[in-house]
Amino acid sequence: MEKSVPVYRNGSVVSSLSNAFSGSLRETRLTAILGYLISLKSEPFLDLFGIGGSIDEINIEYKEESGRSDIQIITHNGVAVIEAKVDCIDPISQIDRYKAKWYILLTNYQSVYKDSVKNVKYTTWHDIYNTCMVLSNSNDYRIKFISGDMMNYLREHKMVKSNSSVEIYAREINEEFTLSLFLHGQMYGCDYEPGSSLSEAAYFAPHFGNNIANLHPGITLGISYIARIENIDITDSKAGLVDIIKKHRGKAWLNSHKHLIDPIIKTWDWASMKKRNFIFLDEPRLVFNPSVKKELLQKGKGWLSKKYFTFDELYKAWSGKPIF
Repeated sequence: MEKSVPVYRNGSVVSSLSNAFSGSLRETRLTAILGYLISLKSEPFLDLFGIGGSIDEINIEYKEESGRSDIQIITHNGVAVIEAKVDCIDPISQIDRYKAKWYILLTNYQSVYKDSVKNVKYTTWHDIYNTCMVLSNSNDYRIKFISGDMMNYLREHKMVKSNSSVEIYAREINEEFTLSLFLHGQMYGCDYEPGSSLSEAAYFAPHFGNNIANLHPGITLGISYIARIENIDITDSKAGLVDIIKKHRGKAWLNSHKHLIDPIIKTWDWASMKKRNFIFLDEPRLVFNPSVKKELLQKGKGWLSKKYFTFDELYKAWSGKPIF
């Protein structure tokens, strides 16, 4: 299998084609993708928008005498205009500019007019997300890719609320040098897992094992510290590790913290070219005292098998209630 190479824009990993063009949220980019997706698979969107008839033509950023509509859909039964807003505002005042049989206002704004204005259909970005979720299972590779990319773009720019919110990424720390790297270097390294939700996590929480707790009086068994995730990078070599540390922390930082990095370079297996994630963190903070015990987070006392938590789950376990 060909090696996957990470793409960066302004130091951040690009995780969708849409974000490769720009890291900022753009209405024009979203409507262009949506217009093209509708052209590939129109039926679910016609049902969603309440538009009758089959589509003859789709125009993106269609210029009329009094304005420019985001998407114009021409059907056998009439014209539909989609006016989209990424901000939480009501675009209803703009529909008088366009001549159409149907008006679709794509916004997360909850309008008081949504059920009272004839031929106007309010649709949210979450409705678009749910439609894309269905289309992402398509056998047509174009529909599958574009709908999935649209979903990623909406999630990353907080246009939709995920039902399975990822707040905290948790992993075991049971070695002295990885403990030191976390507490004093504000870093953590682990194997790269394709398709993981690590990029969506905002915080990292280490679970300290028995070996560490027995050796260090200030460290207790369980989850006690949490640190905000600043950056995540990927490497498969010693040289790559040095490069990403220089990129995120600078050469001076690397030189002054060489004693924390050397054990990783010298003891980990780099010959296999295995890809690893390195998480760059803000200052670790003691949040749970006493610590959150593993037996309240999962069944059994083996290695931490559950890696993603919400704050609510950790606080529930901290209060003595199991979350499984």
